[in-house]
Amino acid sequence: MSDENHHQAEGKRGRPLDMSLNQVILETTLDLLAENGYDSLTVDAVAIKAKVGKGTIYRRWSSKMELVIDAATLMSPFEISVKQLNTNQPLRGQLIDLLTLFFRHDNKKYEKAMTAICNAVNEQLDKAIRDAFNWRYKGALETILQSYITENQITLEDLELLSDIGPALIMYYNYSRNQSSDDRYVERIVDKLMLPLIITK
Repeated sequence: MSDENHHQAEGKRGRPLDMSLNQVILETTLDLLAENGYDSLTVDAVAIKAKVGKGTIYRRWSSKMELVIDAATLMSPFEISVKQLNTNQPLRGQLIDLLTLFFRHDNKKYEKAMTAICNAVNEQLDKAIRDAFNWRYKGALETILQSYITENQITLEDLELLSDIGPALIMYYNYSRNQSSDDRYVERIVDKLMLPLIITK
């Protein structure tokens, strides 16, 4: 649930929210996800560690899953904007930066929290996180490839494949090796798989 929706919901109840608590609660949720995983996470534990009442949390999020989804938006893969990319560099550099900004960051807590979310056996959570991620990532990729889509006759199917290649490989690498992919791996994805699909069209 967005901040705007939170305000609206509380406005109907006539009880304004202290929005400064949102950040505290969400960061606490990430802390506990990183420490204990999704299945062990409870609203009770978040309330205790954040030093708020359970009612404070439930007035903002109706379930643990909604809380985790909003917490996930704090992490760099969901906060990324195409404005952060250096669009003055060649296409190769932009694609490498895009994958790096979405998947690589130095915040170990965020990495562990994202791993916990990915490892959770929860179809609804998985779909919600994937939808949030895919919308942002695909939008950024389309912006980068805008001039190539017409010029190189990139089809919607090609764009879907390009959107899947990087995330799928990096997430599999991170999961199977239990570590973050390195720069060379990201470069090889771009050089061997993405650029040939774009340039040789």
